[in-house]
Formats: sequence, structure tokens, C-alpha cells
Amino acid sequence: MAELLQSPAGSSFGFGRRQPTDVIRATVTQRAEGEAMVLDTEQLAALDALANSTLWALGQGHRQDPAGRHLYLWGPPGRGKTWLLGAYFDALPTERKKRMHFHEFFRELHARARDASRAALERLDAGPPSAGPGVIPATGAARAETRSSAIATAIDSLLGDLDVICFDEFHCNDPGDAMLLSRTLKRIFEHRILLVTTSNYSPDQLLPDEYFHHLIEPTIDLINTQMSVLQVAGGTDYRTLAKASDERSGYATGSIIPAGDTGRMIELGLEIPASHEAVTIKPTTKPIAAKRAADGRFWASFEELCEGPTATLDYLAMVEDYTHWVIDGVPAGDAMSPFGLRRFGNVIDVLYDKDLRLDLVVDGELEPALTLLPPADAARLRSRLAALASRLPSVGR
Repeated sequence: MAELLQSPAGSSFGFGRRQPTDVIRATVTQRAEGEAMVLDTEQLAALDALANSTLWALGQGHRQDPAGRHLYLWGPPGRGKTWLLGAYFDALPTERKKRMHFHEFFRELHARARDASRAALERLDAGPPSAGPGVIPATGAARAETRSSAIATAIDSLLGDLDVICFDEFHCNDPGDAMLLSRTLKRIFEHRILLVTTSNYSPDQLLPDEYFHHLIEPTIDLINTQMSVLQVAGGTDYRTLAKASDERSGYATGSIIPAGDTGRMIELGLEIPASHEAVTIKPTTKPIAAKRAADGRFWASFEELCEGPTATLDYLAMVEDYTHWVIDGVPAGDAMSPFGLRRFGNVIDVLYDKDLRLDLVVDGELEPALTLLPPADAARLRSRLAALASRLPSVGR
């Protein structure tokens, strides 16, 4: 019988007299069997790595060198990475754990960093409590140092006293996030919090734009030196497996509808908005003109939502109010601008992660647009479009 493990000081977990590695393996395997899943070789290897890393994070090995204990699971969409991470997270025998979609984490981090920076700069500009009128303004260097310290405070406030943090869909497409990402990983590793991520990108594929890739290289170095990078790329894309209509839910209940097919729209319960329903909403800082935004339903044109100056932070704010989205006027792929295509992918990422219904009214084939994306991005978007109940064979079915 295994000896009862002693937890690191202050850690909060419990697994009786069973090793945490056994708990993780048994629980995840049983869940797979219950869902009629057969874990492939790469999924089983990832499960072993997850179980062993848990022993380091929660057991006596916590004082050992953490290099290689953190895990970066990557591979094409639909290969079971997110399922595996979810099953692992649920099986973790600790309450001090957090799982977040990477979009959500960065949204919260930006908000906390902004608030912390504003408060710190106000204190800096006010001077010490004893200072009277005529306080000398802080120098640029002092203000930069204050902002940097506020960012560290924001990161630490998100991490708290966690034992394990899990990120779904780890990626970086924004040059402005690259430096913040490096700082975040450093803080996680310094606090010896176990980090587990899933991604559709190998580390070297992060921020692939040749003009900005150098900004992500410090993060890539951290991943390659501190994390075990495992590929999960089994031959089955679970998202493309057909399901009966009564088995679909959330995102997968949406459709891709050819423009002008009013019969199909009526069949799906999509009533074209009346002119009096038009409204302008402001989810963050930018107004968005919607054709409908009421009772949990949001309807807007592709031109307004994707070609306008919207951002992922807007979509993340909007999903709190709207659970059914319709985007019409989606142009044929070769008519999309690069920025519109990128925002289109971001909208779909957010709605897929939140498992919210999305209906697309399209003017033509979408496949030509996918050829303009890096291969990993194209595979990701193609898989998510294929998850919709599409009538168009040219988007991945």
C-alpha cells in the first residue's frame, strides 16, 4: 500500500492513501471509458506526463527542480487536448487550481494591470502624504518602474496561492501581448505553480509574423527550457464526427446558411431583424452597430463586427449578455480583408470556447480565406467551421 504523502506547507489537497498519480490516471481513464472514448498512444503519454507532474506539484517532489514538470500539449484542432485537460483538471485532488481559456486570462490580466497602474500612478503623482502644493512631477523612469511593478502585482493577484493553473488554447497573435506573456510565465515558474497548457501551435509557431516574431522568442525560450512539450496529434478529428441533430448543443447547434435561403432561415427560427431593432452597443470602449441586441440575441453584419475596430475583449464582454449570435453578410473568402479575417477567427474562437450558438449567413465559399492564414490558424478555423451544421461542403465537411 502506498504511503500517505505529506503535502507542501500550506497546500490544500487530499487523496487519502492513494498516490496522486494513481488518482489522476484512474479517474481520467474511467471518464474516457464512460464516454466510449479510446485514448490513443499520444493521449496516454500525455496522461502519464500529467500524472507525474501532479506528483511534483502536490507531493514531496515540490522542492525538486521544476524544469520539465510544466506541460505544453500541442497539436491540430480536435485531437482531444481540451477534453484531456478538462478531465485532468476535474481529477486534480486540490482546491487550489484554476483553469481558464487564454483569451479570458489575458482579458482579466489587462483589466487588473490597467487598474493597478492607474492607482499606482495617481499615488506617485500625488507624492508622499506630507507633500504640499507644488509637488515635483514624477520622472518618466519612475512612471515606467511604477507601471512595471503594477503589472507584477496584477499577475500575482491572478495567481494567488494556486498549486496548478491550466490554460486552454495558449497562443499569441498580438505583438503587444508578447512581453506580457513572458513576464506571466516567469512569475508562474518563480512561484512553482504547475502550468499545463493546450495549444494548436508548437512553441516556434507562436506569433508567426516575421516582423514581430522576435518579440515572442523570450517566451519560446522559457517554454522550451521549463516545460515538457508534447504533441497530441492523433488521426481522429473529433469535431468533424457527425452527430445527430438532437445530440448537438451550444455552438454546434449553429449553421452556415447561404445568403438568400430564407426557407432555411425560417426552418432554423432565424427572424430577420426589423429596422426598429437596430441599436448601438458599447461592450468596452468602441461602439458596435447591431441589427438586434436583446433577449440574449445578437445580430450584426460582418462589416460592422469584423471589419470595424473591434477586439477580442469586446467579444468576451458581449458573451456575458448574448448567448445566440448571428453574423450576416459574411463575404466570400477572397473578399475578406486580412484584419477582417483575423477578427472573424477571434469571434469564432470565443463563441466556440463559450459553447454559444453561432449562425453565419454567407455570400459565398469561405475556404479561399483559409489559404491566406498560417497552416495552424487555417486548421483551427476550418475545424471550428466544420463543427457547425453546415450546408456548404466547401468549409470542411
